[in-house]
Amino acid sequence: MSESGWNTIDSDAGVFTELVEKLGVSDIEINDLYSIDSDTLRQLKPIYGIIFLFKYGSLDREFAKSNKPINGEYDSNYMDNGIFFANQTIQNACATQAVLNILFNVEDLELGEELNNFKLFTTGFDAEMIGETISNSETIRFVHNSFSTPTLIHQDDKPKPKNYDEKNDGLFHFVGYIFKNGRIYELDGLKQYPILHGECKNQDEFIDKIPTIVQERIQKYDSSELRFSLLAITNNKLQQAQLAGDEMEVANQISKRENWQKENELRKHDYTGLIVQLIKNISKEKSDEEWEALLQNGRNKTQQMIAQSIRKQ
Repeated sequence: MSESGWNTIDSDAGVFTELVEKLGVSDIEINDLYSIDSDTLRQLKPIYGIIFLFKYGSLDREFAKSNKPINGEYDSNYMDNGIFFANQTIQNACATQAVLNILFNVEDLELGEELNNFKLFTTGFDAEMIGETISNSETIRFVHNSFSTPTLIHQDDKPKPKNYDEKNDGLFHFVGYIFKNGRIYELDGLKQYPILHGECKNQDEFIDKIPTIVQERIQKYDSSELRFSLLAITNNKLQQAQLAGDEMEVANQISKRENWQKENELRKHDYTGLIVQLIKNISKEKSDEEWEALLQNGRNKTQQMIAQSIRKQ
């Protein structure tokens, strides 16, 4: 794990949920969205924001050069309108920053001492200054890096997968959507300002409108190239079920969190010793030809794993 930089972490609901809890935020949960429609979103109420993860490609670069949003319009007066917004100043913090951009805009949310102090300290800062302050936060960086997978081998010169997009770097990017002060905003840390997507009176109207806003964004891309996923930031569903006395839902939520915890522990574990011993045991029982065939099969699988790892930020 890097001592001073920011490591890549999985774009996973369980990772983000535990991350914000470790930062001290109360009654918050992040859930995967397998469809973007009002009926699905309504089942997750209250929803504080939506995270859209997508491959950053040529269309995004084209609009970035002209300093224009793909959809909606910039709100240059966002600070006067009470919107917290931070620019993305380092690549690997993209996911964490998208989550923080949303959380800092939720009214009456218990952020905890660390993030409350951070928000007070950055009051009046512009987006670039807040982004720099996030990147220099030892606490946020430490918690973020605690979810990175141990790296067995230095990978600067690792081969690119066959479907790697050299022109667009194969990078994925996170943006957030919120409703605040009667408006729907897109918070993209690579943009100069928050992006306004129209009026929004309440939670129900946000749920009705956000599917169309996201779908219009998706339709701008080449369908053969676009890869994306969606996450919803909600209240803690286990606590909600416990307060409602819904025993079946409590059991479902406990099971979900147990799976999250197990997966997060596996992500942090270093399997170097086990892997070395397995290789020793396998290699001594194989001929040179069998060993070469096994290695080639491993190379092919590694290429597939690298392609999947590009989805991490």
